[in-house]
Amino acid sequence: MSRYGRRAFKKISLPELFRSDTFTFFGMADLLPVEVPEDFSRSRNRDHRGQLRPIPEEMRFTYGTAGFRQNAELLPFVVFRMGYLAGLRARELNKTIGLMITASHNPAKDNGVKIVDPKGEMLATEWERYASELVNTSDNELPTAVRALEVQVATRRPAPKALVVCAMDSRDSGPHLMNAAKAGAALMDVPFENHGLLTTPQLHYIVRCKNDPSFGEAKEIGYYVRISDAFKELLKIQRETGKSSYTPELILDCANGVGAEKMRMLCRFLPEDALRIQFRNEDDILNFKCGADFVKIEQILPINFDDVDVSARCASFDGDADRLIYFRAAGDKDKVILMDGDKIAVLIARYIKEALDDAGITDLTMGIIQTAYANGNSTKYLRDVVGITPVFVPTGVKHLHHAAVKFDIGIYFEANGHGTVVFSEKFDRVIRNAEQPNDAIRRLQLFSRVINEVVGDAMADLLAVELLLRWYGFSIEDWERELYTDAPNVQLKIPVTDRSKFKTTYEETTLIEPEGVQQEIDALVASHEGARAFVRPSGTENIVRVYAEAHTAEGAAALASDVASLIKGLKSTEF
Repeated sequence: MSRYGRRAFKKISLPELFRSDTFTFFGMADLLPVEVPEDFSRSRNRDHRGQLRPIPEEMRFTYGTAGFRQNAELLPFVVFRMGYLAGLRARELNKTIGLMITASHNPAKDNGVKIVDPKGEMLATEWERYASELVNTSDNELPTAVRALEVQVATRRPAPKALVVCAMDSRDSGPHLMNAAKAGAALMDVPFENHGLLTTPQLHYIVRCKNDPSFGEAKEIGYYVRISDAFKELLKIQRETGKSSYTPELILDCANGVGAEKMRMLCRFLPEDALRIQFRNEDDILNFKCGADFVKIEQILPINFDDVDVSARCASFDGDADRLIYFRAAGDKDKVILMDGDKIAVLIARYIKEALDDAGITDLTMGIIQTAYANGNSTKYLRDVVGITPVFVPTGVKHLHHAAVKFDIGIYFEANGHGTVVFSEKFDRVIRNAEQPNDAIRRLQLFSRVINEVVGDAMADLLAVELLLRWYGFSIEDWERELYTDAPNVQLKIPVTDRSKFKTTYEETTLIEPEGVQQEIDALVASHEGARAFVRPSGTENIVRVYAEAHTAEGAAALASDVASLIKGLKSTEF
């Protein structure tokens, strides 16, 4: 007999196992009962409007770069299962785990869900596989899948700190999916906190603080206090440039998302004259002809910006406020001059490098991480002027983050405006914990607190950019002119039936499959001066993305069109 007695052989549900003080895995040969609310099952999936939306067993889902993203009608059963998985992850680590309900820059009809690990980082890679397997399991097989998963990762120690915290963006489907997440966490008997409407970075911040109270107060107000306090202190030690062209006026496109409300809240913690924001696109259709993704890809003014002057400094958030793009009107119809993630990264890199030089610090490593989407001229500027050769990784925050943390100061921004700066323990010892900091070290201390190093954060990044523009005395035209000029570029999205049939090299600049297509792309590139182009599958949608650069805007547009036509020709057959 087991040392646990007859009780060890009793057939009980897996959630009940974790409610027991002691347990073993004996007596688990048969399917175990896992109670799933009917509305959150695959076969009886019911959307936020109360409509029945059964999910065919053959429909497959993949946990990608941003978790799961789909039409919101398909997601209740997915979010329920992710609520359960977040609870299991919390039990395994005895930590707080986050669950964010958002589809970021996707249309309002979509939604999504992703799990946030204890330090505010993305879900561990192995658990991404668990997520996909769990969601793709049929209702009948779910108890077996749950049993197998729990046996694989279960620990016998108590987990008194296990907690799931959840937030959502402003989509109509959010509250229903929040209920699904709560029900899923209940399956693991893990406490669940509903934090309501938050930006994605705010949820990441709260997860980090729950697990590391020294990082800050694990509340929304704690987020505002931490960032605004550092901003105000750094503002006090700004240099006088004499001929500053900087003005505090900014026109902000909020993408009709949650960032509008939250940025207004953050502004309440700032000095009135520090930043004067004119808010636009606050409460209409989410991401419709507005937002960072729209401005970056279409390279035109967002809706309700027709009246802006060419000298006006403008910025765009995306739907969940984790991306930031600056721009100004070009004066040519609705065209814009972009200050995208590359320009933000270069501005930050220049500032930090100069501060390190001023402080006389030479023993901290500094790296800048880019993807294939980085403008070619930004790479040249970083290498030739700033003196840092960028490291290239595949598209996706996880790849960028993993590369950045190898440096004492790791800067990563995707061209789409998503990025941040991360700092090592050595940076903490040398800079943050310096007992008698000179002015340069003090600036680095404060700047590292303005930035939300947990994750890319549009609001924190905006405050950082505004401080640096003020430091250099830059207008938006100065920012554009003083660093480098973008090589003209065009991005296109091509819908495909199965994005998995498109495979690239590690850095995503060369297409391996379908065979022979890269050679055709190379031939198209060779016909344009100063050109480059690549094709890569989306990590979240059944689309293929085309990027083209050339010496002229006309050349970039023509090259992108030619490559798109090539891909569409493939689609008409088997892709």
